[in-house]
Amino acid sequence: MVSARWLATALALTFLLAAFCAYGTLCLLFYQGQWQMLFHPSRAITTTPANASLAYDNIRFDVTESGMPRLEGWWIPAAPQSRYGGDTLLYLHDARGDLSDCVPALAALHTLGITVFAIDYRGFGQSTGQHPTERLATDDSVAAWTYLTDTRHIPARSIVVYGDGVGATFAARIALRFAPAGVILENPNPPARQIFAADARARILPMWLLQKEYLDPAADLAHAHVPRLFLDLAPGAEAAPPSPGRTYQLFAVSSAPKQYYDLRFAPVSAVNATLRRFLDEVLH
Repeated sequence: MVSARWLATALALTFLLAAFCAYGTLCLLFYQGQWQMLFHPSRAITTTPANASLAYDNIRFDVTESGMPRLEGWWIPAAPQSRYGGDTLLYLHDARGDLSDCVPALAALHTLGITVFAIDYRGFGQSTGQHPTERLATDDSVAAWTYLTDTRHIPARSIVVYGDGVGATFAARIALRFAPAGVILENPNPPARQIFAADARARILPMWLLQKEYLDPAADLAHAHVPRLFLDLAPGAEAAPPSPGRTYQLFAVSSAPKQYYDLRFAPVSAVNATLRRFLDEVLH
């Protein structure tokens, strides 16, 4: 005969073991898949600069040991005799979609009279990789910088880095590591911990142990000393609105020289004028 007490103990231990296994599985799934809460890539290139009547070259770079390029980007040259014809803007896009979604922004930046080089991180568009992560996207941004400086032999003083959304995190890292002529940060992303905290599932997990994606440029901005332009702009229809005060918060902790403009309700002409003033300051 099995005592009721022994049976109750066995059932309780079985329940606890099942709960522990379920919790452990949840922790493992979050650890492996936390990138999905931060990056939302697309593989379909549906639009190119040609749709905006822009000439461009499809660039494949960051060659592996096997001779295969890992990354793809667009080189959109400035028109002859342009205002910044000898300079280049490295564009690092947000965490959504791919380069196809950036065509309007790239066309607008090209009208400033500067060559634009925009890339897809691994896991986006035609770049290789199963999915993006903070580490891989950081390496990809560095590879883009290296392509400009080592392959095209463009001096750092002639390169401005433009980071949109999550691209601001990678632009800040390039600013600290390589000191470009200037850095423009548009609607910088909220830190990963804020995104995780907004998810009920993540709040029951030991984040101190599991978190490996951070996406917080604050420390890099505090130690970088290249000119930076912080912009609050109205997000696109498909983009999440910037966190209240996020851009200004990063501006506040950033070291000098720095500028901040809230242009969310400003006309396009005002945005372009602000960008031209900054480019004039850092490139001439």
